[in-house]
Amino acid sequence: MTREENFAARLAKLIQEHSLSHAEVGRAVGVSGQAVGKWAKGGNIEYDNLQALAKLFDVNWIWLRYGDDAMISFSERRTGSKARRAVIKEIMESEERLRRVMDAVSLGAWELDLVSDQWVLSDVAERLLGVGAGGFQGTKDDLLGYVHADDREHVDDVLGQVQDNRLLNLDLNFRLTGGESRIHQRGRVITDDMGRAVRVVGVFAAAE
Repeated sequence: MTREENFAARLAKLIQEHSLSHAEVGRAVGVSGQAVGKWAKGGNIEYDNLQALAKLFDVNWIWLRYGDDAMISFSERRTGSKARRAVIKEIMESEERLRRVMDAVSLGAWELDLVSDQWVLSDVAERLLGVGAGGFQGTKDDLLGYVHADDREHVDDVLGQVQDNRLLNLDLNFRLTGGESRIHQRGRVITDDMGRAVRVVGVFAAAE
C-alpha cells in the first residue's frame, strides 16, 4: 500500500482541504490536537473516533479507514450487505482488541513511514521511552535522544540500514538515557504491491 492509499494520507488530505488545524479537528471529535496529529501520521485510531471523523468530514467511514478498494468491494456485495458489514465490524473490533491487549502487556507500537521519514509512536511506546506530553516530534534524531549515549551509535546504524532498505527486520536492545531501563525494539519492513519498502512497523517492550 502506498502512502497515497492509506488512512493517514486520506485524513491529512481532508484536514488540508477543510483548512482545519489538528486542534480544531480534535475539539470537534473530542480528543487532543496531538492525537489527531498521530492519526495523520499513521497512528492507531479507535472505532468511535473513526466514526466521529467520518461524520465531521461527511465521508464514509469505510472509505476513510480502508480506501476505495473497500468501498468497491462493499458495493459489489450489496446482496449480502449484512454479512459484509459484519465482516468489516469484526475487523475494527479485532483491531481494538489487539490495541487493548498490547496496552495491558506494555507493548508499545511504533511505525516508520519510509516515504515521509516520519516516526509515529503509540501512547504506550512513548511511556516506555519516557517521552513527556508533546515531546516526540517524529524524527529519527528525536528518537535517538532517548537512547543512552553508549548505545546510540549502534541503534543509529541499525535504524539507518532499515531506512536505506538494507535491512528488512530489526531486533534491538538498548538502554535509555537514564541508564537504568532497557528497551527491546523489534520491527519489520512492509512493502507495496510493487515490492517497494514503504513503511516499518514494530513494537517496544521493557527488556530485562
